[in-house]
Amino acid sequence: MRIASILIACAGMVAARAFGDPAPRFTASFQTSYDGRHADLYAQDVDRVRLLLRQAQLEISSQLGLLQYQEGFRCPLTVRFDDAPAAGVEFALAYVQPVPTVHGFGQELVVNLDVMAQHPGDFDRIFYHEMTHAILNDAVSSVYNRALPSWVQEGLAVYISGEGPDRVRALARHYRKSQVKAAVHDLQEPILDYARDYMAFKTMVDKQNINTLQTFVRDLTQGKLPEEAVEDSTGQSWDAFRQLVKDHTLEVYQTEALPDF
Repeated sequence: MRIASILIACAGMVAARAFGDPAPRFTASFQTSYDGRHADLYAQDVDRVRLLLRQAQLEISSQLGLLQYQEGFRCPLTVRFDDAPAAGVEFALAYVQPVPTVHGFGQELVVNLDVMAQHPGDFDRIFYHEMTHAILNDAVSSVYNRALPSWVQEGLAVYISGEGPDRVRALARHYRKSQVKAAVHDLQEPILDYARDYMAFKTMVDKQNINTLQTFVRDLTQGKLPEEAVEDSTGQSWDAFRQLVKDHTLEVYQTEALPDF
């Protein structure tokens, strides 16, 4: 890891003026320079990423119904560039990881320039995906010291980033229409299934509206468990919601699956 200068200090601590959240806010900080092996790529994209950071923060906070995040984060967030990822995310173009700070909880959103050099067209969606994780971590995990289940973290990140339709299509086209039911998994199954996770929130919006999704997210920030947040936001039991997601997922998968013959 070779970083030429100290990151911008987490100045810009501002008050959340409205939205019912009195917590002080940190403006996301940004790496000021870089001397790794992708100096040309860094010089080419650093201003674009800086603008995208602010744009993503505004749009994601609006879509999630967490308008206080237009003002900044509860805990420090730094965006930095690196030549190689952490273990376990070797092929990630960008990723979020917790870091200790003098304030306790903190996060880094790391841009992997090695992967960016190979896949430059994928960056915006992935950045939005990771920024969604950063906001959820800050709003829930930093307050309640509790990790969100994968279906919540990944489902919201895929929904907000716009990756969902591609994820669904890629999965469903491995199956014939009469066989695609085998691809439908319950939310309680402990697997990483981006299409299933996305469908949980597509179902909320398709069967009700975006306010349902936003109420669910706000319930999480107020300390409710995901199952409780589902019941409060949708008016359905957790079991009924899980079945609704499975039924709607099958409907959507069947529209994308291959013909039987």
